Amino acid sequence: MLLKDKVAVIAGDAYGIGEAAAVLFMREGARVLLIDDREDRQQARFCELNGHRFSYCHVNLTRSNELPLAVEVCESLFSQVDVLFNVAGLAVKSTFENTSESTWTEMLGRNLTSVFLSSQYFLPLLKKSSGACIINHASIDAFLGNPSIAAYSAAKGGVLPLTHVMAHDLGPYGIRVNAISTGGIRAPEAPLSTRDHARMAVTPMKRMGTALDVARVALFLASDLSSYVNGTHVVVDGGRTATTHGCYED
Repeated sequence: MLLKDKVAVIAGDAYGIGEAAAVLFMREGARVLLIDDREDRQQARFCELNGHRFSYCHVNLTRSNELPLAVEVCESLFSQVDVLFNVAGLAVKSTFENTSESTWTEMLGRNLTSVFLSSQYFLPLLKKSSGACIINHASIDAFLGNPSIAAYSAAKGGVLPLTHVMAHDLGPYGIRVNAISTGGIRAPEAPLSTRDHARMAVTPMKRMGTALDVARVALFLASDLSSYVNGTHVVVDGGRTATTHGCYED
């Protein structure tokens, strides 16, 4: 088991990548605390996914006044944290011209501020581990101009340099910090949309990615298999950013 006796905190996305990571981490021996503001789990303290029991804390990760509760719950259950996976995120489609200030603020909060806050608040518990790691969920939109998601792209764009700085500043504590830049990940059980088909057309693997595809990379970064991987990001996009999208077709 790659995460035997490890404590993993999954911060956000109780429906998709976060849920897939929680299940996979538990299968690999980790004890998991999943944090989200999912309404149907609001009163739950313990939940079950695919036969695995995990702890749950209902907290909005963009609110600094709520995060101490998550840390308190985690410390009471586990005393330390070995893996923090910052996977909270939200995208709202809007052109630059039509992006409202409220949308801008929400996108920065959900996609960037949540990473900053959860990492800071859980840092004392991460320091108690003999070799902790933080994994931040970024996006290929962090380094490419994807039309009509100005605020989301700006927020994810901030995740990568934040990851670099965190890796530098937290290295002396033995804490590794890396990111995963995803692209074309399909929502669980969602039907393929016109936009999905357009994405697949310019993706060498000709399919959408899944939450499990991302969770497996997170597992690698969380485990000792990546013990010398620090301050970088892994692109999970089926090869979409590796092509020129037909500029030199025969």
